[in-house]
Amino acid sequence: PRYAAYLIPSSPSFPHSSRLAGLMGGGARVDGRNPEPTISGGASGQFDLNFVNNLNLTQCFSCKRHTVWVFDKIVWPATLSIIAPTDDMPQDVRDVFLEAAAIVDASPRGAAALLRLAVERLMPHLDAQAKNINASIGLLVAKGLDPKIQKALDVLRVIGNEAVHPGQIDLKDDKDTALKLFDLVNIIVQALITTPNHINSMFNSLPPNALAGIQKRDGNHG
Repeated sequence: PRYAAYLIPSSPSFPHSSRLAGLMGGGARVDGRNPEPTISGGASGQFDLNFVNNLNLTQCFSCKRHTVWVFDKIVWPATLSIIAPTDDMPQDVRDVFLEAAAIVDASPRGAAALLRLAVERLMPHLDAQAKNINASIGLLVAKGLDPKIQKALDVLRVIGNEAVHPGQIDLKDDKDTALKLFDLVNIIVQALITTPNHINSMFNSLPPNALAGIQKRDGNHG
């Protein structure tokens, strides 16, 4: 294939790079009505390589490297979303979290299903292991779980389940929703592990006489 020898100025679809017109050598066009890559065909069945739709090659202004686009999505080089687990996430939960992060760009649905598994693995660390994830959340609610954290857990449970057994929620191409689920997992770990650990550490660092006084005060109320 021949590559175009001239650049088209950057457009809203390619704000940080110039677009090499026509991956196959002609004036490439962006057709929002049909975002699939196409090449115009003649009556004889021969393709006209001068008319390429939604298939573009760009060159970065800074690093001068090239990127291949199909409509407004990068198809090469492969992109990876950078999603970091919170520091206090248990290792077995972290392993699943990172596995989900590795596939979220290619499969938001698969990532959502893995994050549901991560929540399941979190439950034993919260002394809330039951026959299923729904029952485990119920145990935490019975212990006085913050309603906001209960909602976060149920979001992960329901959307993760829908990812495996599609119903009303279709995550096939919904990367934005999948990325928000990673945030919820981190929020849950911070609320149920990081914050209690931090408070307990600060409390236990109080002078012994202060701790004894607190214990005497609360014991008298019990």
